[in-house]
Amino acid sequence: MTFKRSLTTLFSLLITPNISMSLENDYASSAVELLSAFSGKTALQYESAFQFSKDTRIISIDIHAVGMENVTAQYSGQEGAYHEVNNILRIKTADGFEGISGVDTYYQNGFSDAHMQELQKVADDVISFSSFDPVVVSLMLKQSWPNLSHEAHASIDIALWDLAARRAGLPLYKLLGATRSSMESYASFPFYKSLPEHVAAVREYAKLGFTHFKFHVWGSIKEDLLLVKLIQKTFADSSYRFMVDLESIYSFEDAIILGKQMDKGLFFWFEAPIADSQLAQYHQLKTRLSVAIIPAGYTIYSRDFIKQGIKADAWDAGRFDLTVVGGISEALELLRIANTAEMPIDIQSWGHTLAQVVNLHLMLANERTRYFEAPMPKDVFEFAMTNGNLLNNSRVVAPIEPGLGINVDWDLLATADFYSKVTIEP
Repeated sequence: MTFKRSLTTLFSLLITPNISMSLENDYASSAVELLSAFSGKTALQYESAFQFSKDTRIISIDIHAVGMENVTAQYSGQEGAYHEVNNILRIKTADGFEGISGVDTYYQNGFSDAHMQELQKVADDVISFSSFDPVVVSLMLKQSWPNLSHEAHASIDIALWDLAARRAGLPLYKLLGATRSSMESYASFPFYKSLPEHVAAVREYAKLGFTHFKFHVWGSIKEDLLLVKLIQKTFADSSYRFMVDLESIYSFEDAIILGKQMDKGLFFWFEAPIADSQLAQYHQLKTRLSVAIIPAGYTIYSRDFIKQGIKADAWDAGRFDLTVVGGISEALELLRIANTAEMPIDIQSWGHTLAQVVNLHLMLANERTRYFEAPMPKDVFEFAMTNGNLLNNSRVVAPIEPGLGINVDWDLLATADFYSKVTIEP
């Protein structure tokens, strides 16, 4: 049986300003070309922001690996907590500019500087490429380092976009063509072990102005059903709305059972109920449930896969995190595909401030993205960021300074529970 999509779902995900753009058979070969293709307007005025010369060459690259014990990274009852490392890349140039990035990586057996070591291996090449164009650098890295991780690509790509935006004297979201500077956000909870903790978390974070909340649940149909029913009973007369993230661990049959309960009210977003590869089953979920169906976007997120998901009518909205897919350059290409198909994209932003803010800049530039994911408790993700608070009540607001707009207390980084640093110079 085909169910009518809920009004809440349509309002939350689909009713957004139209974006008109064309998608060529090939992809952009430069940052300016990519900006023009994404925005539908010429970006030739930004060419100088990406230009390289001997007077603007890279003079050093610093890589920091930072970890704090108070950052909880457990996303379901089927797994343990991860150790989350904030990997910060800092590129300094001869003319006094710099570009930075922050990419989070996760480890089960303690903190690790593996990402830092991977970046260290390619840093000399980044310096020798004699280019600040992130699209060009990404293409060259793919040729010289074909096995380089998407996260390492992202670290370099984001830092080069930050550098360009600083050179242009613009916040990154404006360079990307955004017409808004703030957006709605929701409180995204870590995994809680008991039902009362979930209710208490909603009440606690509602005091900060949030009305939308995401649960990371047990991954057990019995316990997850109890939670959904409890939330529906406890907050039946409230204006709150809820989401469930299952981390892709359910069977199709259990996803249908939980989804039908969610359809009874308050819940409007069902994220990663099954493995991303199961597009036909995703389509069945989307057809049989009124709650919005969204993939995880962490295991499969290529350009071809986005196209396959659109063709299969698998989701109400796609999903990815630009720090996972390879950076801003690749994310813009993915958004071109989604926007051409008029499919919303939920851009994930769980992580430390630098990872959050770069995704925020991209969200602001993509008007089909409705919500910002604010990880809780928020303060623990702001370590060593002097202006790390992005929230104003339940809205998230972009920094006003050029580039990413976040200022780092570089000395404070060294006081972290886990810290490692390396510097590379020509």
